[in-house]
Amino acid sequence: PRSTLFPYTTLFRSFLYFGGQKDIEGLKKAVAPTASLYPEAKSISEKLNFINDQSESLNLSEISQGKWVLIYFGYASCPDVCPIDLSKINLSFEMMENKDNLQIVFISVDPTRDIGRLDEFAGAFNSSFLGLTAHIHELETISKSLGVYHQVVEAQKLAQSNHSSDEHQEAGSHEHYLIDHTASFVLFSPDLKLTALLTSPHEPKPRAEALDKMIETLG
Repeated sequence: PRSTLFPYTTLFRSFLYFGGQKDIEGLKKAVAPTASLYPEAKSISEKLNFINDQSESLNLSEISQGKWVLIYFGYASCPDVCPIDLSKINLSFEMMENKDNLQIVFISVDPTRDIGRLDEFAGAFNSSFLGLTAHIHELETISKSLGVYHQVVEAQKLAQSNHSSDEHQEAGSHEHYLIDHTASFVLFSPDLKLTALLTSPHEPKPRAEALDKMIETLG
């Protein structure tokens, strides 16, 4: 009897050997709705300048080392969304056939509080995950380049402003604020091109399958 894997093998071969627009359109359908491929892979790696726990500068090329890179934006003090998303991406990562070709990177949008705890936070979900951030002005550039959003919750920002004359109150408000942010993952190819966006809901199995398909198909 014919193997049940035959249709999938044939599908991958059609992606690999027929190429062109049909290639990309076929892959788009195969990974939807978990992942959305960008119409054209964009090279913006020169705008992605990060720093580590030691405030040392790192570019995406130094992070990737020839692998695919999946980036998630969040912050270590996030009470719910970030831990849930990172737990689920760890489940996806462990399910993948091509996980050795993928680097997961957590990017903090809260460098003031998170520098010094980035790797500890990311590594708590998987020891291979990297934790990075960027200087505030660089974060703005990175966010615009990738189309992601982050902002201190407005009511808490106002509270900080109102208490600015009281150092103790200001410090307290500084320590306890929330940040609204995009809960999506962005995928870069080994040649550092922005390739796909993975949006909610982040269910582990379909996401693992989508990542495997993109890595196998696009090489």
